[in-house]
Amino acid sequence: MAGVPQEEGKMLGEALNIVKIQVQHMKRFLETDQLMDALKSASTMLAELRTSSLSPKQYYELYMAVFDALRHLSNYLSEAHTQGKHHLADLYELVQYAGNIVPRLYLMITVGSVYMSIPEAPVKEIMKDMMEMSRGVQHPMRGLFLRHYLSGQTRDHLPVGTDEGPTGNLQDSISFVLTNFIEMNKLWVRLQHQGHSREREKRELERRELRILVGTNLVRLSSLDGVDLEMYQRIILPSIMEQVVNCKDVIAQEYLMEVVIQVFTDEFHLYSLGPFLSATAQLQPSVNIKQIVIALIDRLAAYAAREAENENPEETKRQEEAAAKRLAERVKEAKSRVNGAGSSTWSTPAADVDTTWSTPASPPAPDADKTLANGESPSADDEKSPTSAVSEKGKEKETEAPVVKKFRGIPENVRLFEVFWHQVVELIKARPDLSIQDITALLVSLMNLSVSCYPDRLEYVDQILSFASEKIKEFANSPDLHAMQTTNYLASLLLAPINSYQSILTLLALPHYAPLLLLQPFSTRRSLSHSIISSILKNETIIETPDDVNGVLDLCQVLIKDQLDSSIPGPQGVPRRQGIHHFDRDEMAEEQGWVARMVHLFRADSLDVQFELLQTARRHFEAGGERIRYTYPAVITNAIKLCRRYKQREQDITDWQSKTQNVLKFCRQLTSILFTQVEAPAIALRLFLLAAQISDECGFEDLTYDLYVQAFTVYEDSISDSRAQLQAITLIIGTLQNARVFGVDNYDTLITKAALHGAKLLKKPHQASAVHLASHMFWQEAQPGETVERKPSVTATSDESQETVKAYPHQDSKRVLECLQKSLRIANSAIEEIVTVQLYCDALDQYLFYLDRKAPAVLPKFINSLVEIITSSIDNIASPDVHPSQRAPPGLIDGVQTPEMISRHFRNTLLYIQSRKASAAGDASWQEVDVVGAFLKMGIHQ
Repeated sequence: MAGVPQEEGKMLGEALNIVKIQVQHMKRFLETDQLMDALKSASTMLAELRTSSLSPKQYYELYMAVFDALRHLSNYLSEAHTQGKHHLADLYELVQYAGNIVPRLYLMITVGSVYMSIPEAPVKEIMKDMMEMSRGVQHPMRGLFLRHYLSGQTRDHLPVGTDEGPTGNLQDSISFVLTNFIEMNKLWVRLQHQGHSREREKRELERRELRILVGTNLVRLSSLDGVDLEMYQRIILPSIMEQVVNCKDVIAQEYLMEVVIQVFTDEFHLYSLGPFLSATAQLQPSVNIKQIVIALIDRLAAYAAREAENENPEETKRQEEAAAKRLAERVKEAKSRVNGAGSSTWSTPAADVDTTWSTPASPPAPDADKTLANGESPSADDEKSPTSAVSEKGKEKETEAPVVKKFRGIPENVRLFEVFWHQVVELIKARPDLSIQDITALLVSLMNLSVSCYPDRLEYVDQILSFASEKIKEFANSPDLHAMQTTNYLASLLLAPINSYQSILTLLALPHYAPLLLLQPFSTRRSLSHSIISSILKNETIIETPDDVNGVLDLCQVLIKDQLDSSIPGPQGVPRRQGIHHFDRDEMAEEQGWVARMVHLFRADSLDVQFELLQTARRHFEAGGERIRYTYPAVITNAIKLCRRYKQREQDITDWQSKTQNVLKFCRQLTSILFTQVEAPAIALRLFLLAAQISDECGFEDLTYDLYVQAFTVYEDSISDSRAQLQAITLIIGTLQNARVFGVDNYDTLITKAALHGAKLLKKPHQASAVHLASHMFWQEAQPGETVERKPSVTATSDESQETVKAYPHQDSKRVLECLQKSLRIANSAIEEIVTVQLYCDALDQYLFYLDRKAPAVLPKFINSLVEIITSSIDNIASPDVHPSQRAPPGLIDGVQTPEMISRHFRNTLLYIQSRKASAAGDASWQEVDVVGAFLKMGIHQ
C-alpha cells in the first residue's frame, strides 16, 4: 500500500511532462497560425486527462496545468475569429471529430465558450449541445472536472436577457447551470462506489476534497444578474431541493444545504423558509439536520442584527420603546392570568401553531398584509401578483408597492419565528430518530431568534419552553437526556430569557418556565439561580408584590433550601456526603450573600404590603436550615427600616403603634430563631440591640426592655470568649447610653446589669475597660438643640396605657466617679506595669471627658492625682532594665502597646489639657488641673 502513492506520483510526473511538451508545441503552432497542428497538440495534451489512476488531488494538479494551457488556445481563437482567419462555427464543428471523447469535449467546450462570446452567436443551441455532449463522460472524477471546466468557461457568457431568440435568455442560463449542477452531483455521489469497499473512508475523504466543484454551480446561480425572488422560489430552490433530497447521500445533503444557506441572499431565505425546511425534514436520517437549521437561523439572526444597525437610530429607539411597552403590558396581563389559566395564558395556544402559521411565498401585495396578520396563507393570485408585476409594470410596480415596516431588521410581513416553529415541529415529528440533543439544540436556536427578533412576544418563548418540557418527559428514560450536551443545551434554553429581558419578573409571566426549570438537574438549577439573582442585582429590579416575591424565590429555591437531588447536607450535624456538590461553607456564604442582597430589593410603597413581602420571604427562608444565618439578618434589617418608615408617617397612620409593634415582634421572633437554630450569638446580639434601638425611638418601653433582656440572655448563655464578651458588653453599653424610653426603675436595672457584667470579665484589662465605659450609662446628655421633657413612656402590654416617668437624660455623677475609680483599682491589679499605665491613660481620657461635661463629682483633684501617678510610672515602662516579658505584653484589649505608643498617648493628653486651660480661661475647673510637673517630666516645652 505504501508504494501506491509513490506510483501515482510517478504517473503524475510523467503526465505533467507530456502536458508541458505539448503546450510548447501548441504555442509554437499558434504563433505560426498552424491551427490544425495546434489542435492536435492540444488533443494529445488533453488525452492525459483520460487517466483514472490518480487521486483527486493529483488529478486536480494535472487539470490545472491543462487549464492554464487551454487559456492560450482560447485567446488565439477569439483573436482569429475577430481577424477573420477562422470562423468559430466551423471550428466548433471541426473539434467534434477528435478521436477520444475526453479531448473532444474539452476542445468543444473551449471553442464553444469562445463562440458564445461572439455577438449574434446561437448561444442557446451551443449551451444545449455542450450539455448533451458532456453526458458522454460518466466516470465520476473525469466527469466532475469536465463539467467544472464547462461551468467555468461559460460563466461570463451566459445570457441574462429576456429575448426568446437563439441568443438565449436568463431562463436558459438558469436551466443550463441547474442541469450541470444536477449531473455533477450525481457524479459526485457515484464517486463513493469507486474502488474496494475497504477504502470507503478514503473515498469519503476524496469526495469531501471535490465538493467545491459541485458547490461552484450554486455560486454561479446566485450571481446571475436578473434572478429575482419569484425565479428563486419557482425554479431554482425547488430544483436544488429535489436533487438534494433524491440523491440520498449524507455528505452531499449536508454540504449542499450548507452552500444554499451561504450563497443565496437573506431576502430569498426570508421568503422561502417553508420549502427549504420542508426539504430538510426529508433528508437522510444520518444527516446533521440540527446544524443545517441552526445555520439558517443564525444567518437570519445576523441579518436582523445588521439591518437593525443600519436603521435610523431614532426610529430604532422608538420601536424598542414601543416593544418594551408591549412587553410590559403582556407581562402584566399574563401574570394576572397565569395562576388561573395555566398553559392557556396566551391568545394563540401552542397546540394551534401548526395550523396557524404559514410563510408567504413572496413579499405580499397590499391586500396580503391583512391575511398574513391573521395567520392565513395568501391566495394563489396574491402569490403571483408581485413577481409577475416585475416584468409587466417595471417602475410602476415600485411606486405602488407599500413600504413594509421592519422591526430589528425583520419585515413585519415575514413571520420568521412562526415559520421556523412550524417547520421545526414538523421536522421533529417526521424524524423520530432525532436525539434529544439535536431537539434541544434546535430549540435553543429558536429561543435566541425569538428573544432577539421578537422581544415582546412572550407566547413564542413559552411555546418553546412548553415543547421542551414535553420532550423531556418523552425522553425521561433515555440516557441521552442526562448527557452533558443535553444538559448544556437546556441550560442555554433557560438562560436566554434571563439574559434578554431586563426584568426577571418577565419570567413569572411564562407559565412553563418554572416547571421546565424544576426538571433540570441540581447543577443546572443552581447555575440558573445564580444568573437570576445576578440579573436582579445588576438591573436593581424592584420586587413589589408578595406574588412576585413568591415567584422569584420559587425560581431560586435551589439556593434557599436543601434539595433532594443534591448532596449538600442540611444543618444540625447531618454528616457530610461526598459528591460533586459537597458542602462548602465559604461557597454557601457567598451564595446566601447574593440572596440577602436581593432581599433589599423587596420594596413596596405601601407599608403594609412591605411587611407582607418580608413575611413571604421569611416563609421561604425558614426551610433553609444553616442558610438562615445569612438570609434572616437581611429580612430583620429591612423590617427595622420598615419600623422607621411607620414612625416617620405616624401622623398619617392612626394605628401605626400596633403595626410597628407587630413588626418588632416579627424581628424578635426571627432573631430568636437565628440564635437558637444556627447558634449565631454575635449576630443575634447585634440584631436584638438594633431592634431595641428602633423600639426605643418609637417609645415602646416594655418591648424595648424585653429586647434588651433577650440581648443579655444571648450574652450570658452563648458568649464565652473574653474578647467577644468585651465587644458585646461594649455594644450593650453604647446602645443603653442612648436609650430614652425607659422609666427610672427599668433603666437602672439594665445599666446596673450591664455594669456588673463588665466588671466580671475574665481579664483585668477587659474589666477595667468595660467598667470605665459603663460610666457613660450614668451620664446621658440631650442632643444639641433638644428640649427634654420628662414625658411618660407608653407601655405595650397593658390595654390601658400605663405611664411611667422617663429616666432620660439620666445623670448620676457619683455613679460615674465610682465606675472610674473602680476601673483604676482594677488597672492597678494588673500584672504587667505597661498594661496598668495604658489603662491609667485611658481612664484619664474619661476623667477629662466628664470634667468637660461638668459632672459634679468628677473634680480636678482626681485628674491631678492620676496625672501624677502616670508621670511617676512612665519611666518604669520605658526603662531598658525592664524584663523583656514586660516591655511588649500580648497587649491591651488584644492589641500590642509599646512604651513609645503609651508615652505618645500621654503627651497628647497633656497637650490637650494645656489647650483646654488656655481656651477656657474663665472655667475654674480646668484651671485647677495642674500638669506643670508632668510637662517637665515628659520634656514638653510650654
